[in-house]
Order: sequence, then structure tokens, then C-alpha cells
Amino acid sequence: KFIVDVNPMKLDGVEKLLTDYIEAADYASPFNFAKAVVTPVHVPSSTKEKSSGGGRSGATEAPSPSATQQKKEATMYGEMLNEIPELAGIGKLFSSSTAVDLTESEAEYVVSCIKHVFEDHIVFHFTIKNTMEEQQLENVNVELDLSDASGASLESSVPAEVIKFEQPGMAFVSVRRDSPMQNMSISGCKLTFTMKEVDPSTGEVYPDGEEEEYPLDDLEVSLSDYVRALPLPDFRAAWEAMTPDNDLTQVFRLDKYKSISDAVTAISDALGMEACENSNVVSGAARAHRLLLSGVLVGEQAALVRADLRTSPSNAVEMKLAIRSQSQEISDSILEVVSG
Repeated sequence: KFIVDVNPMKLDGVEKLLTDYIEAADYASPFNFAKAVVTPVHVPSSTKEKSSGGGRSGATEAPSPSATQQKKEATMYGEMLNEIPELAGIGKLFSSSTAVDLTESEAEYVVSCIKHVFEDHIVFHFTIKNTMEEQQLENVNVELDLSDASGASLESSVPAEVIKFEQPGMAFVSVRRDSPMQNMSISGCKLTFTMKEVDPSTGEVYPDGEEEEYPLDDLEVSLSDYVRALPLPDFRAAWEAMTPDNDLTQVFRLDKYKSISDAVTAISDALGMEACENSNVVSGAARAHRLLLSGVLVGEQAALVRADLRTSPSNAVEMKLAIRSQSQEISDSILEVVSG
């Protein structure tokens, strides 16, 4: 195959990622040219000014807040997890979710969870807050029932040693998965711990403790947890640069959404991708809209989604969805999420 009319900015992306690949000296996986073509490259302001000539031509969009935040969090969480001996050997962190609450905010023990995705593992990172002044929690574990999560197995559990009143602690559970983008529904989650009474006036902790359990809400792992946002300066160029071999197209009638805006929000949230060219912003009076989404999935496989939405004469929301990705499995997974 020949590459014709490739924007020089795309070649800059290839050059940068190829340099990084060589410097890393990790040749277990082949160089991903297709991803390199669609990866945006930072351009110094002086360069942008020269290339733009006062207009928009040649300018590159700054990374979105979501993508920038993801990068900062990946660095912070990656360093933190690597310092825990039980988790240090599971590889490079791919992405981290936002925190999900597993209890009510007024509960005795307030628990939230962040899902850290690695190539073959998910680390569930629990933050636990004790709101009971007369109690101290020790050896705090989180137990997960994986019986309904086919292909997933418990690998290690790291307890919080002590959680005092209003001093949050952290516990971790590492789960190995057989397939790269495995959906999981985990029920029967619970805290197990030793509860010791405390004298609030003196802070004295009484030595005798009782073994306790505390139920938590269920956990879900879905496609969006395996996606990292990929901001693109030029969606059309990225679309044309990627091979159409794994394309999927389907038309939907979205009866559960009252407006195009509602549909755009729901689809963006379900896929966890980056909305390109401000296409997540919908005019209140719009009767037609195009949503452009881009992301990288675990395994460093790029995916692009183009959704053309309109309001029919009967005021139903209709959508033509086009998916372009680097593997058939990814295209099928994206279609399955939207169809659900």
C-alpha cells in the first residue's frame, strides 16, 4: 500500500512515536503505524503562528481538559501502584476511571472505587472513610464475588491496615482477566475488618476487637473503562488515514432519548471517548447534528466513531453510526455498547 497526501503534521506524529518506540527498546509489540498517524503532536506557538498566517490553517488544537487530566492521573496512579509490592509486577498502567461511590455519602463507612486498567489486570482501588468517632477499623479488606465474572480471577488483595475516624484509608484488589475488554458484573462486594472501640475523649483504642462485615454496592466494568481519550486536531484526516477494513455502519431509532442533546451525552459517556471539534456541544434548536469521537483502547488500538443524528418528523431521535477501528473486535464491541 502507498501513502498519498499525508499531512506533514501526521508524519511528525509518526516520527515522534517511532523515536519513543526505539528509545524504549521494548520490541515485544510491533510499532503501531496506524495509531501514530492519528496521534496529535504538540506544536510550539511560534510554529503555529508561522504556519497559520493569522488564520486557522495549520493550527493544532490544544489537548482537551479530559485528556490532560487523564495523563496527569495516569502518572500519579502509576507511581503509587508501582510502590505497592503486591501490584508492582503487573505492567504499565493504561487508564484509570473516575471514582464510583459504593455507599451512600451518609453511611457509617463511605467507600468509593477507582478502576485501574492494565494489559491483563484490573486493580480496584478503594478509598474508605470511617465516620464513626467511637471506632477504629483494622485489617480492612474488600471482598469481591467473581462467580459471575467469567474469565476473571482474584490475584491479590492489599488491605488498609488502620482506618481512624475521618482519616480515609485505601485497600486494593487485583483481578486478572482472560480477554482484553472483558465486561464484568461483580456483586456481593463487602468490607471485612476488625472493629475496635475508641474513647473519643482520650483517643484510647481498646485492645479487644470484633470481626465485622459491611455490604457495598455492585461493581461494573464496561467498554468505557478500557478506553483512553484521544484528542485529534483533524478528525477527517484521521478517519481517512485509518484503513476501512474493520468498518461497521448501522442505523438506530433512539426512542429512549427525548432530544439529540440527550443522545449525544449518553453515547459519549457510554463509550468514554474524546469528543472532537466540540461536537459534544449541541444547539438547543438543532434537528440534526454530527458527533465525532476518538479513543485508544487497551492494547493501544485506535478507534473513531462518527454519529449522524437527526430528529424525525415524529420527533424521534434517529442515528446513523459509523465505526472505524484497528480491529474487528473493537468495532464489534463499540457497536454492542451503542446497541444496548
